[in-house]
Amino acid sequence: MTDKKGIAPHEAFELHELLTFKNVCATKSATMAGLVKDEELKTMLQQDFTVSQGHIKELQNLMQGSTWATGTTGTTTGLASH
Repeated sequence: MTDKKGIAPHEAFELHELLTFKNVCATKSATMAGLVKDEELKTMLQQDFTVSQGHIKELQNLMQGSTWATGTTGTTTGLASH
């Protein structure tokens, strides 16, 4: 018999760190895409931003079930997304 429990506190902490890192990466890619002149590099940065947005949403979904990360069940507060 398996009880579905939320993620452990250390897992929530790791998810939060990954989410923070992905937010920084997405912000940097979006900013740099507006500054570079090379079209191939610009395209790569824009693709990276799009992929990072998907990763951010996935990480937020994982954290939503964690009472350790949010203080309540099912809501994520204080986490920025782009």
